[in-house]
Amino acid sequence: MKTIRITHTNGDINEAPLTPRVICEVEEHAQARKWAAGDASRIRQAYYMAYLAEKFAKLTAADYDAWLDGVDVDGVEIKGTETDAGNPTD
Repeated sequence: MKTIRITHTNGDINEAPLTPRVICEVEEHAQARKWAAGDASRIRQAYYMAYLAEKFAKLTAADYDAWLDGVDVDGVEIKGTETDAGNPTD
């Protein structure tokens, strides 16, 4: 399973799972707010995805704006498992 690693400005580092629920909620949020598609809003989508991953994993109770103020600018990294590298049956 893929996870997202979030570094906060206070030095805390959390990892949370990137579940289908997180990914779908980000997409719905982006469409409802008419964010630009694809790479045009990828930074905004990445931060919102990290926020939802932490929220659904019960690692934050902050609202999005407060959470965003406490995240390091380079503090979002998506990590995959070894099986994500390719088809294990090949």
